[in-house]
Amino acid sequence: MDGADLDRFRAELAAAGLELGTPIPSRRAIAAPAADLWRVISTPGGLPNYHPYCKANEVMRWPGPESRDGVSYHSGRYMQRDFMSWLEGVGYDLQIGPPPKKSSWISWRIRPVDEGASELAIEVTPILESRLPETAKRNYEATYYGRIVEVYLDHLLRGAEHFVLTGTPVQPRQFGSHPIYAP
Repeated sequence: MDGADLDRFRAELAAAGLELGTPIPSRRAIAAPAADLWRVISTPGGLPNYHPYCKANEVMRWPGPESRDGVSYHSGRYMQRDFMSWLEGVGYDLQIGPPPKKSSWISWRIRPVDEGASELAIEVTPILESRLPETAKRNYEATYYGRIVEVYLDHLLRGAEHFVLTGTPVQPRQFGSHPIYAP
């Protein structure tokens, strides 16, 4: 998302009484060309191949900036992803949450390092209710984001690396369980 699009998104959130919280970034160097990594993360319905907490990935609309899919987790939780931008070969931005609410804005980016290596970066930013006191917002972020999302992202990135390098889908909870998405 470029600066103007991000400003528009923030304005839309503000009009709905919402705001973006503190971003949680994670990245992983992967010994695979950027094109191979893009093929993995842009395949419709392919999330269970590399996401160790994803049980099923229902595609509603694909590909492009109006893409939409549903993610069923091993815990029984369900989230809907609504894609806001689609940068072919580079990444995408999306909102995710239990329909119809969105709880996070997520940015995926691939950066080529050289012909045979790339970096996958994912940044999760919580969507917060503006009317709440700052202490309530920070407590919410500490409880539902922070370390718990760092572990989630690490396992997701390890799963992407595993699948792009081996072609073998990850097993459920392959890198460990998660208290919210795969206990």
